[in-house]
Amino acid sequence: MDVILQQLANLSVLIYIVTTMLSMGLSFFPKQFIEPLKDKKLILKSLAANFILVPILTYIILQVIPLQTGLAIGLVLMATGAGSPFMLKLVQFMKADIAFAVGLMLILSTVTLFYMPLVLSILLPDVSVNHVSIAVSLLVLIFLPLISGTAIKWRYNNIAKKIKPIFNQISNISIFVVVLLYLGLNYKDFLAVFGTGALIAAVTFILTAFLIGYLLGGPSKNTKTVLGLGTAIRNSSAAFVVALANFSSEYDVMAMIIVIYMLSIILMMLISRIGAITGKASKDV
Repeated sequence: MDVILQQLANLSVLIYIVTTMLSMGLSFFPKQFIEPLKDKKLILKSLAANFILVPILTYIILQVIPLQTGLAIGLVLMATGAGSPFMLKLVQFMKADIAFAVGLMLILSTVTLFYMPLVLSILLPDVSVNHVSIAVSLLVLIFLPLISGTAIKWRYNNIAKKIKPIFNQISNISIFVVVLLYLGLNYKDFLAVFGTGALIAAVTFILTAFLIGYLLGGPSKNTKTVLGLGTAIRNSSAAFVVALANFSSEYDVMAMIIVIYMLSIILMMLISRIGAITGKASKDV
């Protein structure tokens, strides 16, 4: 029974990844990939925040807070994957720069495809990682659905508008099933996360990543907020892809990914709420 549930959990992860990337692609026209490249300075700072400073932050955290191997791998996988579509929902809620948010997410997702396989060998020197498998998995499960969705949006916009909510709903249901099944099957591993320094490491990672993005996103407060959210909320889809391909039997890897993913959403929603209240108060004054 456990084997069947485990296979169902893995299948749910795959469904979540593909439907999430399809939904993302169905939301944007091809020209939106190019639009954010106009502000080259801001893009370079965004890339530095996500692909240089966040991995350095992760290295420092792992030196200060020693974690079990599987938990450390989960943290590293989240650190090397950027461009989460969930960031857009928070940006819309805060009424920040949605155009920059869209472009940022697309750029970070694309760079992740090439960056992740290369950097994992540096951050995980003692772990055997199949780089070809990572590259192929990211290409098939993330890049192709994203491009396919964008192509449908460009060629059949009306159809894209109709089917996007369907894929979005499937994505939401799938991640719920993933969390439920992994919690049920591997509850001891999840409890172990809260019984170690992993929880402190995860919260430190998320909040510091937000601060890094916020400080580099200026001078506009809107872009500071967007880059802060985009840096703190990591690309769980990419992390899941690598975890399934290389660490499917190490449940604590998946546990750490899910914990960081859920905590990042909760913490960034709180920050977004505070930001929205503060912004409204300043306007009233």
